[in-house]
Amino acid sequence: MGLNGRTRIRLAQCICLVAAVLIVRGGFLFSHQDSLHEDPDAYRVIAQTLAKTDVFGLPVGMDGARPTAFRPPLYPWLLSWLVDDSGTLSNSSVAIFHWILGGLTVVFTWDIARRLLSNGAAAIAAGLVLIDPILLWQSSLVMTETIATALAVSVWWWIARHTQPAVDDQGQPTPRRAYLLNAFVLGTLLALCILCRPTFLVWAMLVLPVLALMGEVCRYRRATAIAMSVAVIVAGVGAWTVRNVGAIGHPVWGTTHGGYTLLLANNDSFYDYLEDRPYELPWRRHAWEPAVFFAEYQELPRSGDEWADDQLAYAAAKTTIAERPRMFLYSCWVRLTRLWQPFPHAVDGRSPFLIIVVGLLHCVVYALILIAGLRHVHQFHPHRWRRWVAWWPAVAILITLSGVHTVYWSNSRMRSPAIPALSIAAAAAFVGRKNPSPVSVGRSG
Repeated sequence: MGLNGRTRIRLAQCICLVAAVLIVRGGFLFSHQDSLHEDPDAYRVIAQTLAKTDVFGLPVGMDGARPTAFRPPLYPWLLSWLVDDSGTLSNSSVAIFHWILGGLTVVFTWDIARRLLSNGAAAIAAGLVLIDPILLWQSSLVMTETIATALAVSVWWWIARHTQPAVDDQGQPTPRRAYLLNAFVLGTLLALCILCRPTFLVWAMLVLPVLALMGEVCRYRRATAIAMSVAVIVAGVGAWTVRNVGAIGHPVWGTTHGGYTLLLANNDSFYDYLEDRPYELPWRRHAWEPAVFFAEYQELPRSGDEWADDQLAYAAAKTTIAERPRMFLYSCWVRLTRLWQPFPHAVDGRSPFLIIVVGLLHCVVYALILIAGLRHVHQFHPHRWRRWVAWWPAVAILITLSGVHTVYWSNSRMRSPAIPALSIAAAAAFVGRKNPSPVSVGRSG
């Protein structure tokens, strides 16, 4: 039996997207393989140590390892499977891994936009994600932005896919029966998100309750499905917590890195920089130089217990906040604007021309989002809220990132998980006023 016209169009678009990912993302990674040598967050070290010693930790001596919870477990654990027999994690292995994750991000973005908007908007949204400078650059670093973005968009894709009416080849609705299986998969994806970045726990807490309003099964089955998802998340995060009780002696559910991140955002050196900072054009704006902070941080007394040291960093940050409350409030505003600012900071080796190009591209995305909001403002009437419930994961990721990184350290790369959502919202500017597809929220019985 031949494919119908709509299916052929979707298949052709998907093939074109895969080819574009191979060319654009693959070409960028191939030309920036040397950047993968860097290991700013010790993910490579932990992965190689895990592969060599079966201990999630940092190397000690020639063959020993010290257990750690300094980084969340998912990314280094996955990298450990790519370590070769000599105990080395090659750049090419990481590049291929990031290549696949980047491709999944583009395809999931396309399919979400296709379901919620139109085929044309889907191609635009996928294209914006494909060429996004932040995602491109972060894919050439051994850091979590690439996998975090792929996981976040996969959650939204799964929700969009399973909260809209299922239809057969003739366009007739078909019933959904595997709601518990769908809930199990959703819970697994959210658990993986949290084990990649603890920030996603806030996102999960915002997303799951709203699912009680969505779906094609009755409200009692929806409640059961949510309970299933929560149970899977608790099991996944609980396993990591239990491991940490045994390995480092404390029930750490996320990482022993939160205190450092809070202190990095709230210390006297950074506050002084904000007080003395002159006005600069966006493409000439220089970032804070943290050398003084690093020196002061190294002088903090160390106990050898990473959990206790993290608590000490928390205490130091809280002291700074208490002593300079006005600067704390101002720094919150600065961190929020830095998270979403279109122009990256001027740093050594970054040309003003590149900063302007990247900033203008992001300005175009923001302008398109504004146009989309104005074009579809009539859809935001309270009586039409059901139509937009499937967009809630995107709204929730914006709220989550804004809320967390207003207090903790922030820069533009930390908005990476929201880039697919921003791209889809921008693509809505090219959709007619009556075009958006309705979203099924199910029966209430």
